Amino acid sequence: MKRVLQNQLFLWRLCFKTCPGYMIYFLYDGFRYQGIIFLEHVLGIRYVLHCAEFHEPFWKALLFIGVILLINMIQIVPDGYFIHGWSYRAKPKLYKALKEQMYQKAADIDLSCYDDPKYYNDFVLAVAEAESSIDRFLTMCNLIVQAITVIVTTGAFYIATDAMGIMFVLASFVLRFLISRVINKLNYEVRLKVNPLERKRNYVSRVFYLNDYAKELRLHPVVGEELEKEFEEANDAIIEEQKAVGIKRMWLNFLNSYVVGDFIMDGLYITYLVFQAAVLHTVAYSDAVVLFNRTGSLRRGFQNMADVFPMAQENSLYIEKIRAFLDYEPKMDVTKGESVPEGNADLSLENISFAYKEDAGETLKNISLKVKPGEKVAIVGYNGAGKTTLIKLLMRLYDPTEGKILYHGQNIKEFKPYDYRRRIGVVFQDYQMYGANLEENVIMADPAFAAGQLENMVQSEDGDVDASFFEKLKLGAVCALERAGFGERYKSLDKGLDTQVTAEFDKEGVNFSGGESQKIAISRAFYKDADILIMDEPSSALDPIAEYELNKAMESAAKGKTVFYISHRLSTTRDADRIILLENGRIAEEGTHESLLAMNGKYAEMWRVQAGRYETA
Repeated sequence: MKRVLQNQLFLWRLCFKTCPGYMIYFLYDGFRYQGIIFLEHVLGIRYVLHCAEFHEPFWKALLFIGVILLINMIQIVPDGYFIHGWSYRAKPKLYKALKEQMYQKAADIDLSCYDDPKYYNDFVLAVAEAESSIDRFLTMCNLIVQAITVIVTTGAFYIATDAMGIMFVLASFVLRFLISRVINKLNYEVRLKVNPLERKRNYVSRVFYLNDYAKELRLHPVVGEELEKEFEEANDAIIEEQKAVGIKRMWLNFLNSYVVGDFIMDGLYITYLVFQAAVLHTVAYSDAVVLFNRTGSLRRGFQNMADVFPMAQENSLYIEKIRAFLDYEPKMDVTKGESVPEGNADLSLENISFAYKEDAGETLKNISLKVKPGEKVAIVGYNGAGKTTLIKLLMRLYDPTEGKILYHGQNIKEFKPYDYRRRIGVVFQDYQMYGANLEENVIMADPAFAAGQLENMVQSEDGDVDASFFEKLKLGAVCALERAGFGERYKSLDKGLDTQVTAEFDKEGVNFSGGESQKIAISRAFYKDADILIMDEPSSALDPIAEYELNKAMESAAKGKTVFYISHRLSTTRDADRIILLENGRIAEEGTHESLLAMNGKYAEMWRVQAGRYETA
């Protein structure tokens, strides 16, 4: 129970810090609403009936009704503003406050967390339930305030009029509380079981409606059929999970609704009330009518209190996931460490081994390599050889299981990860285009842009916005695009750098081809003034002419920089200063293009397979 309360307080602090005025009025609104109802339905009706029962002057009843109408009219304006104005502005702010924390944490957590299915499931569930957790919390706050107001006001009336009658309501409250706890625990257990199935079902749904898969599905209908089967299997499994608890749910809800509700309150209590008024004459008829009329309200007040505890318990389980995610301490703290010395330097790998999981085999085994500043190194090998894994270690997205990587003579673990990574420009094989304009898709490679520091950099000495700063950004983006071979395509765009990439959010947006998208991704590496360039299959989507032009551009852009090429296409790697051939996670061969051909080993075999496509020097 203590942890349940702590989790609700976590959300209260977040909400109150974000919108303090809204939260105070939110609580007051629950009290105000039930206070008005008590005034009308208890005091008002009782007074009017009392006047009729005991032959009081009619003007007294009329005056009381007029006062109630006046109070109601006064409340309409603030109530309407709160519901139709304030709430629509405040709730998005509350969602934003929580999700911003989660997105910032998501950017900092270790990449290895994404390799853990359980952690990833919890992460997905936490993000999916973020807004719902706030909604449930606000609903609980409102229920608590309204329930307390009803219990205090109506309960006081019951005690003053017929104290024994309240025992029926308390009995209903206790039973509902116990049954609701069982129901909510059952619902949560089912949710945990169906969450992976819902993820699979949602994945299949995305495949069928996302543009990325449209062509493949039409060319390969068998894929669609298989996915439909997976969707059906996931759906059937969800149904089976729900069916497994269906009978138990039915009986629990029967007890909750009929035995606790209808039988005790509408049966036993009404019989008791009629006996008190008609037989014993201990309750006035006007009071009996009001007591009967308020039975439902008082019962709902206690029921709401009973429901709040299991609801808080259920919500706490989701908040626990959110807090566990936010409280996770990355093994690789991006805020700690030394700054990287300026300038390029030797990059050394000493006896590097790496496994993605403790119980899995090693992907890299005892890799040792020293790269000098300005050296161009090609890393080649068949699929699964460990090429991309090696690059991830160089970028310190992962830390080696064994061994160390040195830069400027220091273990890169001693540097701030962010400061180290800003020295690296990279084009991933599985690069992404973002739903932003063309300029933003290029300059996001800039460390200042990535760190959200642009606002602090565009102020001139007098505090005005320095327009020339943005012009420099645009000029840099255009130059990077031209060097990546995107110049002609850029000139053909009506909106230039303001062109929206993808048409998902803008009907005038452009869905660039695979080769064009790859050029945009490459332009990010050119835009970033990095000491080390990493090109993971940089020409995989380019035609031979574009590939040739890219290689020439790389020669110019990479002067004085350390460059790593990862490629299957040996035409890209043949001009490298050194070629590393990986096989089964080990360095199998090392040398220049000519020396490796003379060795007549694996590299020579790969070259001969591709030789028909290229001219030998």
